[in-house]
Amino acid sequence: MIHHWKAALAAAGIGFVCSVSSIAAGDDQTPLVKLLSDPTEQQHVISVAGRSTVILQNPCATAQYTLEKKISIYKQPLFDSTGKLIDGAWKHVVDEEGCGVTRVLNVLVLAQGPNIVAVVPLLPGTTHADAILQKDAVKFAVQAAATVSGGREANCQIGYVADTEFVERESTTLEGAKGPSWRELWTLVSCTHKLQIPVHFIPDSTGTSISAGPNTAIKVIPLAGANQ
Repeated sequence: MIHHWKAALAAAGIGFVCSVSSIAAGDDQTPLVKLLSDPTEQQHVISVAGRSTVILQNPCATAQYTLEKKISIYKQPLFDSTGKLIDGAWKHVVDEEGCGVTRVLNVLVLAQGPNIVAVVPLLPGTTHADAILQKDAVKFAVQAAATVSGGREANCQIGYVADTEFVERESTTLEGAKGPSWRELWTLVSCTHKLQIPVHFIPDSTGTSISAGPNTAIKVIPLAGANQ
């Protein structure tokens, strides 16, 4: 776990999405565009996406990975006079297709100082939560899963977030919040089944609160071929 996530993203909110072409703004030699267009850096991001838990749990030797041309900026990138990244954080999106399945994978790039850049996988899917909120929301989703029949499997060592789906942004914004509340649907997988769990994110003046469930809205779906 990267201890500087909180410092880098605390004031970032959900971030904003932009494409490489819009970043260039008519100058394709900007340091950020150079970095994003570097084949070595692109391959590094793809390689990290391939180490996402959902991929490790569902290996596919023939999978193809495509790096999307847009990024979500959490903290504005800064470069020194030589063009080296010294600060900033953003999310890359990598599309994976293979073995009859398509997935959206996400990768965090985080500058931790001059010449120190961390590249780590985030949760898969279309979640609008940043890295800190994702980490917190997993706890709530796991707790909600335990409230339904079959939510906990004895002697099962498998448990991971297989997908996240952004569902809707609500019309109400609480006083002092940086944006409106939103809802997502997260898919957790264990040994013999998967659970689809509603997750609610509610920004307020102090941060973002999270709730998962209720248990009446959680769907338990047996996995094909699993021993029940």
